Amino acid sequence: MTDATIVRATDHLIDAMVNDLRPVPRSAMARRLAAGLIAGALASAALLLLGIGARPDLGLVFGSAGFWAKLAFALATAAVSVHAAARLGRPDARIHGLWLLPVPFLLYLPVGISELAATPTSQWLPLLLGQGWRQCTWLVLLLSLPVYSGLWWAFRKFAPTHEQATGAVAGLSSAAVWRTLAPCRFTIVAPFTGRVACPRLPR
Repeated sequence: MTDATIVRATDHLIDAMVNDLRPVPRSAMARRLAAGLIAGALASAALLLLGIGARPDLGLVFGSAGFWAKLAFALATAAVSVHAAARLGRPDARIHGLWLLPVPFLLYLPVGISELAATPTSQWLPLLLGQGWRQCTWLVLLLSLPVYSGLWWAFRKFAPTHEQATGAVAGLSSAAVWRTLAPCRFTIVAPFTGRVACPRLPR
């Protein structure tokens, strides 16, 4: 086989591979990511409400400034982490943009420090971990899985080149998105750690 024949065969192969290619809409990635997140969040909410139920004092909690401040922290963390995950899903992504991830934490850090300063040191551990943290750790993990599954479904069509960073940020995103639902049932007690405490578990 001559060099010219090899070149022609290579050209035909390339043409066959790209013949059916179509341009991808610029919003395709955002739509798929949104679909995965919404589906996962709805599944988590359904598990939360059907399996455990909403807080009986939810109406009163809506009038609390602390509730909205902590919900804002959860929303900010979710927004930053989902944005980072979307960027990492592209093949040309750079990981230097991950510096945004700790910004919500750093913004709320003075609030947490002031709360600790006003609390006796003997009460620091209960303040940080909350009540029932042993049970709630596994419960939070379980209820975050639908969101993570939605992100996993979305990323199957993406082309990340930093797999480890993408997986870590996707995990953070799933936990952060679920935390926006947590106040419907749980009490978030520590602003600067974002821990979730269960007052009680259903028997």
